[in-house]
Amino acid sequence: MSQSHRSFTPTPAYRLFLARLVQTRIDRGFSLEQLADVIGLTPAQVAAFESGAAPLTFIDGRHWLLALDMPFTQFTREMEEVIGSTLTSDETITYPGDVDAEPEPNKYARAAPLAPSEPAKVQTIQVLFFAPGETPEVRTIPNTLEAKQKLVEGLITTFETGVAGTVGVANDEALLEDMPHNRDIPATGGRIYGPFLVAGDVDGGFRSLSPLELERALDMLCPELHQEQFATIIATLEGGTEWMEMWN
Repeated sequence: MSQSHRSFTPTPAYRLFLARLVQTRIDRGFSLEQLADVIGLTPAQVAAFESGAAPLTFIDGRHWLLALDMPFTQFTREMEEVIGSTLTSDETITYPGDVDAEPEPNKYARAAPLAPSEPAKVQTIQVLFFAPGETPEVRTIPNTLEAKQKLVEGLITTFETGVAGTVGVANDEALLEDMPHNRDIPATGGRIYGPFLVAGDVDGGFRSLSPLELERALDMLCPELHQEQFATIIATLEGGTEWMEMWN
């Protein structure tokens, strides 16, 4: 896989491509280290490609997707829909390495809409967030890759929590970044470093935790909590207060 490159500044379209590529890796169940092993790179090199610090060629991208067992034609169709509905004709193309070159008009971009349309509303979800050394708390975040990356402070990876119907999301480079130990996962024997969150799991995607899932996650991961702390956290979840009243 080609790795030599001059200074590279990702375009908006290329950023969309990277976000979809990272999400595909996660959806296919690959950690950053696992993908690096399959395609013959180091985790740091894979991270450089995924962050946009180094450009992927067409052939490299195809090889990448094959390693993820993602049909290349399916991926390109999905990207066509995403880019075609996002880019407008006044955006420009900057070619990799041509730092000093004048950007060219993107004649292949979709024409701008005749009238402004309402922006798509981003769904929000409620998750249980764990910062190292702190009491966990319920956070309401946009259900986007960017929001999860911001919360865990970097590229994301998923892990099993041991609580049915939930999924954990952690920093994929926590060890490389020397992040502190956060929690142990009793069900799997795993150790999580750096900030992480627990969300509801639905068809490989994410949703809000239910009160029952939140209660079980706290039981599993936070045995040190006092009853008052336990109740306070559950009460901050939508429907949490009603859930507790059912059992009082």
